[in-house]
Parts: sequence; structure tokens; C-alpha cells
Amino acid sequence: MQKLLLILLLQLPFTASLSHANTQGGSERIDTIKLATTIMSPYQTYDELGQVQGTGINAIRCLEKATGLRFSIDVFPWKRAQELVNRGQYDGFFVGSKNEERDQYASYVGPLLHSFWHWYVSKDKVLELNPDNTPAQKNQVIGVVMGTNMHQWIKQKDGYEIIAHENSHKLFDLLKAGRIHYLLATGVMYESYQAAELADFNILVAKSKPLGLYMGHQFVKRQKSNFELIKKGASECAPQ
Repeated sequence: MQKLLLILLLQLPFTASLSHANTQGGSERIDTIKLATTIMSPYQTYDELGQVQGTGINAIRCLEKATGLRFSIDVFPWKRAQELVNRGQYDGFFVGSKNEERDQYASYVGPLLHSFWHWYVSKDKVLELNPDNTPAQKNQVIGVVMGTNMHQWIKQKDGYEIIAHENSHKLFDLLKAGRIHYLLATGVMYESYQAAELADFNILVAKSKPLGLYMGHQFVKRQKSNFELIKKGASECAPQ
């Protein structure tokens, strides 16, 4: 029986519970709002104690304080985190930028974090951009973080080979080794990588895409007043 219990515990997703804030009004009970996310440095990452930390977690803590609501956070692969909200098994996911596909099943709340998409190339390579900010040279290998808005955007463009990975540091390693020609990533992903590895690339800005929280339409319908609280709290937690 003990062995079976251990196996079941190991199969559970990692969960981080934020502080249990009191409801604004005192006695009314509020169920914990279930959020899904992924490990994507520096937005969500593990500290030396194995706890989930990062700028994305700080944004949710700010929301919790501003609204008086309670949030729990479970860690999944990024595509699965979004699908769980689509199926109504989780209330929301973070952090992500706005796009039409996500808008079909969830409502964007934000911005909570500044974010800029950048093209990264080796110092010995010249990158010229088309008017839509894609590389002018075709038949090139492009790296991008799997399941992100960047991934969805570049997949719609013809003429490139796409390599997607969930770990941005692995992609910077591939660029450094010359296994991909261009890397599409955010500025803070590069800063996180540069803090751990000596690397120097040519950088061009592709897009400005602020990051926020997506709350599923099923949650919005079920808890309209709490959704309005979250939107109000997001305005207080917006980046300056």
C-alpha cells in the first residue's frame, strides 16, 4: 500500500500554492483558482530548494495581493498547460502573449510583464529582415521555444525549417554551436542565458509582445465577479 501511494504521488504535477489571502469582505469562502504554467526561465524557474520562482510568479503574487483571491500553480509542458485551460480542467495559464488561437477559449488579462521578441544570430552572420520582420534569407534553420506565441507566429511563415524546444537555454546552445541559423526569443530569455553562459550574438528586435494571464472562458462564465477583480488587479500590477 505504501509503495502504491508513493507511485501515485510521483505522478502528480508539481504544485506551488501561493499565500492563502483572506477574501475581501471576510467571511465569504472563495475556492482556489487553479493556474497552469511551465518552466520557462526567467519567468518561471526552480530555485535551489526546488520551489517555483521568477518574474511570472511575482506577477501572480501581485495579483493575489491586489484581489484578495487565492491562486494555486501547477507546472506542465507549455502546450499541455494551455490545453488544460481549453478543456476547462484549469482556470487559467500564464505567462503568455495575446493571439487569436488563445482568444478562442480564454480571455487575456494584462499586460503583467514587458516582453520583446528578438532575433539572435552569431556575430559572423548578417541578418536582413523582411517588412514582416521575418528573415529575408529563406531555407534557414530557425530555433524557437515550443508552444509559445513566437512558435505559432513563425510556423505560419513559409520557407524556413523550424526547430522547437521547451528550454530556451538549449536553443541558445544550438545557436552557439552553429546548428541553427537564427533564434527567435525574448530579451529576458537571453539575459537569463547570458548570466549562465558567455555568449555574444547580433540582436535585432522583431516585435513588442507584452505578457499576461489568460483566464478560460468557462471560468469567466462561472466566476464573472472574480474575473472582474482579476482584471482590476492586473491594472494595479501592470509593468511601469
